[in-house]
This record gives sequence, C-alpha cells and structure tokens, in this order.
Amino acid sequence: MGKGMGNADPSSDYLLNTSVQHRKTYGQFFTPPRVARLMLHWVLQSQPRRILDPAFGLGVFYRELLSPEVRTLMASAYQFITYDIDPLILSYSQDIASNSSLQILTEDYLNADIQGVDAIICNPPYMRFQKFLNRQELRPKLEERIGYKLKGNSNLAAIFLMKSLAELNPQGRLAFIMPFECFNTGYGLPLKQQLLRNKLLKQIILVQNEQDVFPNVLTTICIILCEKNNKNERVKLSSMDSQSTLEGLRDFSQWYQAQLPLEQLCGEQKWSAVFESTMVKLMTPTGFCSFSDYGRFQRGIATGANAFFALKPSQVEQFQLGDDCWCYCISKSQQIQDFMLTNGRLQQLVQGDKPVYCLDILNAETPELKAYISFGEECGYHQRYLTKMRHPWYKLERRQPSPLWVGVFHRQRFKVVRNLSNALNLTCFHGFYPNPFGASVIDKIFVYLISDMGQKLVKRNQRQYGNGLDKFEPGDLNQSLVPNPEQLQGMDETKVAKVLHLAQEDALGAIALSNQLMEPIYSGH
Repeated sequence: MGKGMGNADPSSDYLLNTSVQHRKTYGQFFTPPRVARLMLHWVLQSQPRRILDPAFGLGVFYRELLSPEVRTLMASAYQFITYDIDPLILSYSQDIASNSSLQILTEDYLNADIQGVDAIICNPPYMRFQKFLNRQELRPKLEERIGYKLKGNSNLAAIFLMKSLAELNPQGRLAFIMPFECFNTGYGLPLKQQLLRNKLLKQIILVQNEQDVFPNVLTTICIILCEKNNKNERVKLSSMDSQSTLEGLRDFSQWYQAQLPLEQLCGEQKWSAVFESTMVKLMTPTGFCSFSDYGRFQRGIATGANAFFALKPSQVEQFQLGDDCWCYCISKSQQIQDFMLTNGRLQQLVQGDKPVYCLDILNAETPELKAYISFGEECGYHQRYLTKMRHPWYKLERRQPSPLWVGVFHRQRFKVVRNLSNALNLTCFHGFYPNPFGASVIDKIFVYLISDMGQKLVKRNQRQYGNGLDKFEPGDLNQSLVPNPEQLQGMDETKVAKVLHLAQEDALGAIALSNQLMEPIYSGH
C-alpha cells in the first residue's frame, strides 16, 4: 500500500486501494492541493499559532502548509491539531505523523471538547446526519454545543461548520469546503443565521463546474471564508468554473465578481437564488443583441436511421457505392475533439474508418444503389418514424455546410466547432447559418462562443436535464446574447486570426486569448 511523502498528494494511492463503499461510509472526497493552498492563504493571514483541521483525511492542508510557497506566510511557530476517525486513511500519513508541529488525534471531532483555536481549515465529511454511526450518542452534547436541535436530514458538513465557528478565537479565520445545498435547505437555517448574526461570513466561492475542479463530486461545491472580527462587512461573491481559473489565482479574497451587504443575505431564503440573481445582473453587458441578428441556428440533418445513412468508408466499399451518392458528414459529437474541423482532419476520420459519409442519393438507378436501398428495406429502416414520412424514404433534406456548430448536449462547457470543411452536421450539432453580415464576422462570433463569458451568457438559455446533462434547442441559441456589430468589429483582427490558429493545436490557449479579446467588451459596459 503506497504512502505519500512530504507534501506530495497521496490521494491516487488511496483511491486505488480503497473501495467506493469505504469512502462513502466516511463521507470522504478529496481537496485538490491548489484549492488547499488558497484556503491556507486566507487563514494564515491572521498569523495563527493554533490551527485546527477537524477532518484530516490524507492531510492535504498540512502537506501544503509545508510547501515553500505557503511556509513563508507563517511568521512564528504553530501547532496543527487534527481529527479523523478512519484509521485506514490516517495510515497514509505516516510520512508526516512524526512532525513536531502536527498532532493527529484518531478521535471523533464532534465529540471533542476543544477551545482557543486561531484558525480552522476543513473539508468535512459529506453525509446525512442520520447515517452517522454515533449520532445518538453524540446528539445531546452537540445540540448543547451549537445551541439548536439537530434534524436527521442535516448534512454532517453543516454540523462540523457550526461547531467550528463556535470554537474559533476572536479575530480568528476559518475556511471550509461545503456542499452548497446546505444554504438552500431547512436544516441549513440555523447555520445561515449563525453566519449572519455574528457577522462571520466574508466570502462565498461557488464552484460552478465542480467536475473540473473537484473530480468525483456529485454535488455543487462552495468554499466559505469566515473571520470572527465582529465587523459588518460586505460579503464577496466569486464564481469559479474551470481548472484554468483556479490555476491563475493567488488569493481568494482578492478575486471576486460581486459584493453584497450582509443584510441582503437572509437566513430564510435560498442563497442560490441570491447568488444567481446577483451574478446574472453583473454578467449582462449592455448593448448585446441576439444571434438572430446575425443569422439562425438550425438543427442538424435528421436521418431517422444513422446506421443506414451514416456510412464508414469500408461500408461504401463493401456495397460498391459510387462517389456521387454520398457527402461528408459528422454523425457523432465524439468525432470532433477540437475547436476546428478542417478537410485535413476530416480525412483523418476517413482513414480511421469512421462513419463520416452520409448517403446523398441523387439518382437511385444504379444496381449497387438499388441493392443497398433494398438492404435497408429488408432491415426495416424504411418503417422508422422519420423515414416513413419521406417520399421516397431514403431522400434526405438538402443542406449547405454550416460554418459554425454548437453541440446539442453538454455537461460542462458546450462544444463549439468552426467548420472549415465541406462536411454537414447531423443532429449531434446545431448549425449556424449566417446572413451576409453574420458571415463577415463569423470568426469573431466563434471567438465569443469559446470565451468564458460567451459560454456563461449562452448557457443561460440551456435546458437542464437529470444527472448534470444540459441541452440546447435551436431557438434557445437564436435568442442567446452576442456582442453587437460595433463590438464585434472592434476586435483586433490579428488576435482573432491567432485564436483560430491556436484552436487547431492549443484549446486552452485559444480560450485564454478569446477571454482577452472579450475583456474590453465586458469591462467597457
């Protein structure tokens, strides 16, 4: 069984050597080292001598504290006190267990009587209180400590936070990772009241794209920063939606998109509604128009039977179909992994024997084509819902290739493709058909769509399905916001061309440069 060394992250070893059920029993998921470092930056600014981690786990906070970058923030000696009830996970910290500044207690934090803590940093267990093994034994003491009756459906993370807030010294700081649901539920009411009444809450960082920042997490995550200074200060709101955003940060408290007076946060209301309304208002630049001013999105070609119509090159050869009875197409979203589709990339798909030939029958008189149509009828393709509505059933609608595609389904960022090939899109993409002016600024529209701001604004019109799956209909996209003609024409042409070049080889670089191009438009309004 592998053990982490120094400030290395041992989470990979632990995940490989433990079952999902074990981690579920203890409500374990893991803090990325970069997030841990940013949380430490907040709590260490008060120069704490006594630091508490109520759920030590693999020790990511202490390991990051040992890193040269973070260690320089500490001006004096400190004691790092930790709790965890899982002996297995603690066995992965043997490399640091003997450090004189670290005290590891294999005890239940909720049963601990601890006072006089200058800083608290924690990623608490995520589970319902009724699933916690010692809940009946702990309940009376906990309720006395936090001052209210616990509900069975309370998340254990909320209970950890309330207990920690009560143990924090005056002028002390706290950083907690929390499921955001805690601030939208009835059981979270006492927690919200405690944060507001005692003027503790200073910042909420909402992780909008949690799978990118927190892999294997199935709930919306937020990071809460608190300070026990009894000051009525405006609460900072931050929205993080990608790993690239995280990598560029040095200090959470200096990075935020909005501030709210403490009084605008009410214990009785869902905080997600407050957060969303504030960020939406902030994110809407003035002067934007809709996509319908530049053209229109249209669904991809619906064949009704892709197995018959979307052919691999080997199938075309097998059935001896001539070059005049097919056109190029993209039949599956997975076939496009980049921002650009060129004829060269299309030929790579052909060489990989992917289904990128779409049956396009102009003349059904050849024996080979007649035989293939008969084969389709033997398979029953002519009786499908869409095919039996067509006359003849094998004639598809005719289209010109669209220069810009947007993916129909997505879970995080929606897919955008600048189509420089002569391929058509089937229903996995919606195609944008520009009017004459839209055609003249199509590359700039592409830049907008791949930028972080474009993604956020267009996703306001998405339709949400279960399990984090989102979808666009063509009308949703046509009504979405896009910079007006004057704003688009003001973009630096040289940099736009560079985005298109980067889009073929460096997706993150293309996004970063697109964000730079969009910044003057956003900040100027």
